[in-house]
Amino acid sequence: MKKIYMVQPNSQYGNSIYFPYAAGSLIAYSFEDEKIKSEYEFKGFIYKKSDIEQTVSSLQTPFLIGFSCYVWNYEYNKAFAKKVKEIYPECIIVFGGHQVSRESDILQSDYVDFCIFGEGEEVFRQILLLLADGKNADSIPNIAYRSESDFVFTAVQKIGIPERVSPYLKGYFDELVEKEELEFSAILETNRGCPNKCAFCDWGNEKARVKNYDIDMVKAEIDWMSEHEIEYCYCADANFGLFERDEEIIEYLIEKHNVNGYPQKFQATYSKNNSETVFRINKRLNDVGMSKGATLSFQSLHQHVLDNIYRTNMPLSSFHKLMSLYNKNGIGAYSEVILGLPGETYESFRDGIEQLLECGQHMSINFFNCEILVNSIMSDKVYMEKYEIEYAVTEQHQYHVVPRNNDITEFSRIVVATSTLSKEMWVKSNIFSVFIRAFHNLGLLQCIAIYLYYEKGIKYTDFYSDLIDWSIDNKNSICGKIYDWLEEKYGQVLNNSGSLTCVEPDYGELTWPLDEGAFLKAVRYYDDFYKEIRQFLEKYFNDHVLFADLMNYQKEIVKNPYSKGSELTLDYDFYKFFSDIYENSYHPLEFRSHTIKIDSSSTPENLPEYAKKVVWFGRKGGQNIITDISYIESNGN
Repeated sequence: MKKIYMVQPNSQYGNSIYFPYAAGSLIAYSFEDEKIKSEYEFKGFIYKKSDIEQTVSSLQTPFLIGFSCYVWNYEYNKAFAKKVKEIYPECIIVFGGHQVSRESDILQSDYVDFCIFGEGEEVFRQILLLLADGKNADSIPNIAYRSESDFVFTAVQKIGIPERVSPYLKGYFDELVEKEELEFSAILETNRGCPNKCAFCDWGNEKARVKNYDIDMVKAEIDWMSEHEIEYCYCADANFGLFERDEEIIEYLIEKHNVNGYPQKFQATYSKNNSETVFRINKRLNDVGMSKGATLSFQSLHQHVLDNIYRTNMPLSSFHKLMSLYNKNGIGAYSEVILGLPGETYESFRDGIEQLLECGQHMSINFFNCEILVNSIMSDKVYMEKYEIEYAVTEQHQYHVVPRNNDITEFSRIVVATSTLSKEMWVKSNIFSVFIRAFHNLGLLQCIAIYLYYEKGIKYTDFYSDLIDWSIDNKNSICGKIYDWLEEKYGQVLNNSGSLTCVEPDYGELTWPLDEGAFLKAVRYYDDFYKEIRQFLEKYFNDHVLFADLMNYQKEIVKNPYSKGSELTLDYDFYKFFSDIYENSYHPLEFRSHTIKIDSSSTPENLPEYAKKVVWFGRKGGQNIITDISYIESNGN
């Protein structure tokens, strides 16, 4: 029997790691073939970035090893494959996945035998059949195979989405659960395909009709996850909520959760074209504590930019209504914006942020630097030349993982300039986005900015631009040090070094995106931050009593590791004022003496635990703002 191994290493998130779902799907599909069953023996998955020397030496005379590649494991896979060839020169090496294209550098290597482009299941099956019979590979479409010293490319052919065979239900992950001490997170795929063609996405060139998989199989997979006590389930659909049946899937998921508590959390990339269904889904999940937040993404707020990337957005008026609906029901909702898209300028980027904030997205705008993915439309040379796209090669570190000294470095290609955005403006845009995330979305100055917008008519972006200017002028302040740190980090990226992540030693060993890193730096010196920031804020206020009330309220409603809550006696009713605004129902601030209780008893005191549970886990839902607030005494009520 010919021995097969599959390699799909993932990063470890705390004590959790994902199943090697893509590799499992290829094996499950292929081993439905009786010929393959009779010829091959599947020996197992390599799903962690373990020591390559030790792992390769533990293999049992492999005949073929398949590698599932993406940006976070590509360099590791290459090093692993190279070592395999050194020890087992006759072993067949097959590379596939999102990171493999017809221009990949592995086509210049001497250790890869086959490359698969696009959908993998059927092509991988055909390769196994071909190798069993020793036939020529020319008949298999969408591959490159080694012939003597060169690669031969076969015909490009549109391959339909295959019938799905579940690696869960076929038992391929059972042994992993039984032997592994880590907690596994699961991928749920209820359909495949995407009707959109966004230029930045590596599904863009695979635009296709969406194929729904058998719903009974989907439910059976949910049964498997529940029975095996899988805590976290991520839906791999490109547009979950697009179909009516998605609500039925959620009801079944909740039903299983109610039986034994698993899965505990569900997250998906939601459809932007079916907002009512998506809201109902997230409300049901939120009601039972399973929601990880609803996606209300834009990428850009400007039509000419959207035209350049072949994308459409929901109208801002609809977004405004949705934000008030999500806020009113206590459901976390986050928006995503990409920095560096062709056609965007610093001014248009800043203007887009203003529009989101004015529509009520105060809790979570997640900013991402545009990355050139291998199989995206944006990676095409003609497209890059048209928009004068320049990129920097940076170290690729995933968020919220523990980096290891012996890790093989992965790389990303980050857009740092276009025909409309200079490198200087790229840095400026990035720093501005971090200030919005750290000081507004994560709460440190959110109440101040909202008050000034509604009562003084000061734009959010003007307020935070002023804060940046003040930080530059006050280098020794906490904000000034954060600004200098950010400028240094982005300068390193422009020099093709460093990364867009950081480690904050006071909070443990995890990597953090720079916005969360900036927030954690400020929180570490919480009292000092608010003492210093008064100097910046005083110019906006003439009423000293109101200013004192607002500062006290602002400081106490952000979850921090140094407080379990407080009782505040105030002359102005900020609690009602902000509650109404979050629900899109503004009423002028009222003067009324009262006392409120702010309860933060569940906030961890331990710094690493605080960072993990409040900042990381609350990233997509504004969960670092205290909502357990009640009146103790309210004169006039």
